[in-house]
Amino acid sequence: MHRRTTVHTIRTTALLGVSALLAAALTAPPGASGAPPTLAPAAAATVAAARADTTAPRHVRLITGDVVTLPSAGHPAPGLVRAPGSRATYGIARMPGHLYVVPSSVGSALSRLDLSLFDAQTLATRPADTPVTVTYASATSPTAVPGVEIRSRTGLVGKGVVTAKSSAALAKALRTRPASSVLAGVRGITAATPVVTPTFPMHTVTVRLLDTKGAPVDGLAILVNVDDMRRASVGVPVVAGEGRASLPAGNYQAAAFTFGDVAALPIVPEVSVTGPRSLTIDARTATTRPRVLLPQPTEEDITSIDVARTDARGTGSAVIGMAGGGGVPLFVTPVDAAAVRHGRIDSSLISVHDQPSPTPSYQYFLGYDFVGSVPRVMRFAPKTSDLEQVSMRYRGSTARSGRQALVENGIMTRSSGIGVGFSRTVPSRMTLWYGGSPGVSTLGSYVASYDWETDTGSEYLRGASRPVTPGASRSEEWNRRPSHPSFITPTAVDPYCGACIQGGQLLLTVPSFSDNDERHWGLVDDPARVAWTVASGGTQLGAGDGPLVGIFDLPTGTAPVVVTHRERMRRLGFPDSTTSTTWSTPRGALGQTVAAEACPDGTSTCRSLGMLETRYDLPVSDTGTLPAGTVAGRVSIRPFLSGANVTSVAVDVRYGSGAWTSVPVTPTGPTTFALRLPVPPGGGVATLRVRASDSARSSVTQTIAGAWTVAP
Repeated sequence: MHRRTTVHTIRTTALLGVSALLAAALTAPPGASGAPPTLAPAAAATVAAARADTTAPRHVRLITGDVVTLPSAGHPAPGLVRAPGSRATYGIARMPGHLYVVPSSVGSALSRLDLSLFDAQTLATRPADTPVTVTYASATSPTAVPGVEIRSRTGLVGKGVVTAKSSAALAKALRTRPASSVLAGVRGITAATPVVTPTFPMHTVTVRLLDTKGAPVDGLAILVNVDDMRRASVGVPVVAGEGRASLPAGNYQAAAFTFGDVAALPIVPEVSVTGPRSLTIDARTATTRPRVLLPQPTEEDITSIDVARTDARGTGSAVIGMAGGGGVPLFVTPVDAAAVRHGRIDSSLISVHDQPSPTPSYQYFLGYDFVGSVPRVMRFAPKTSDLEQVSMRYRGSTARSGRQALVENGIMTRSSGIGVGFSRTVPSRMTLWYGGSPGVSTLGSYVASYDWETDTGSEYLRGASRPVTPGASRSEEWNRRPSHPSFITPTAVDPYCGACIQGGQLLLTVPSFSDNDERHWGLVDDPARVAWTVASGGTQLGAGDGPLVGIFDLPTGTAPVVVTHRERMRRLGFPDSTTSTTWSTPRGALGQTVAAEACPDGTSTCRSLGMLETRYDLPVSDTGTLPAGTVAGRVSIRPFLSGANVTSVAVDVRYGSGAWTSVPVTPTGPTTFALRLPVPPGGGVATLRVRASDSARSSVTQTIAGAWTVAP
């Protein structure tokens, strides 16, 4: 069994309300000048989503050292970076206002830990170092507590904070000892939580939880009101088989997480609360076990079952799931459609399998949707012809950066999904196989250098979701140099338009630090490394740092849109490179009609603006070098979603502070051009400059300082 840091990304119903989207979208980007225009709600939501999806993911560290990636507006996908060495199973509950991620590593001490310590959505609103109160088991209990940096102690009470360093200490302790032993001197650890005053008459419900053998067991129960989830959605810690909740009258679904040699997700689909009552959740009802047989030898990495419940009003939903693997069987209670009297129930299965190797060279991703039920049988044996094959190449240099890469791949069904990632020495190659229900699509992201201890990295990239085509094959390359800004092509999954005009408004979605795969884009982890301006007719429409994402009001007239963009790329172990780009594009350089959801007003179609996008196919090594001599390469110049013809391309290079040298350019297609790059021995650091224009009078000038160095 191999051991490695793992990422799980589970995509389901968005937890962000419209008000949150509007607040994000109507806030000017960092450093922006002037007030943002007033946006329609749909447009505001699209801008918020695009801004989030061009920024490095936001992380929350749990007390156990596991790192949760919060959902963004555009990708409602909570993710999880396992603490190194952990093979935990996770109970995950996504309810209005909460995102609980509870690892099995603390199952034996869950009764001592405040549930809010595992609510990533709440933790995200608090300081980076989470304040906690520790109650000691006795006056002689050691003051030091793994997972907490104790600041003061008076008798049985200690005050402290959860930090990255302290959570790492608990993670290391849990590798070899059960949580009950690690926290033996502790009666409880609590985090300050807001007090909610109920507005309904409340009734006490006693929850009894039984394990797969019928014995009382510790765990976590989740109760959601299926009449209207705004009335109640609660997590109930269960200790020695019993827990209590205070609930308003109504109809509920009850589910629970039980951990151990067997992980179970028992479900009671309908529970009526009219007064005080007891409720039994019995893991012996969890009889459905997923099974997948694959064409090649594999071992299970992750199996994830999600159960989605929508209330009778259709206004709220909760998704309860478990994600586990590593040889721990996972079971769920089957639920027929007839057993659901209020609202709706759906479910999904994601299964991820690896080659049995510490450094697997292939992985399988299967995703299945079950509409209207949790089925009694989940058994699948896909053939190779049922799957899509993707050959991945990951560029970078662990030897130079001193850090492994964080590679994430995954699959999304119509209702859910999962991404599984791991630390890997790069450069590296893998073969991925995707399949499942009709409509499944791929997920992918990459961080070329990542450190779990500090949760820092460099060279963040995300890939557009791609539909899976059974029987097809393709290749994909991550982090090919040099980096540059790019334009996102709108799709149904990622409805972001790189450059679109509608009436008097211009929408730009221009990620920074992109590589040279047209379906990848870069993510900004430090806004200060990017600066941009948008102008027309001498009037500055906007300026800022961080991702260039926004809607800009165009002045009257026909003056072209002029955009400047400067990004300074950080690669650990290498000098920075700087890419400076200037676009000048006439407002009449319009291209394709774009679907309404990607347009400024969010309700009617718009037209793409044919700004010129550059991408490179240069044989730069993973250490950033080219060999001396004459080196063949290619550059593509593409008018964004436009049929304009590229009419001129000029490429120059210089080394150090030397003179510019013209590079021979030969057209090989409407938008592609072959280059013969002069690379003199001992030339040092290269600066590459590309200038191009098209038949619509659009132009671009892009200069990349530090594009490569000459190999010794």
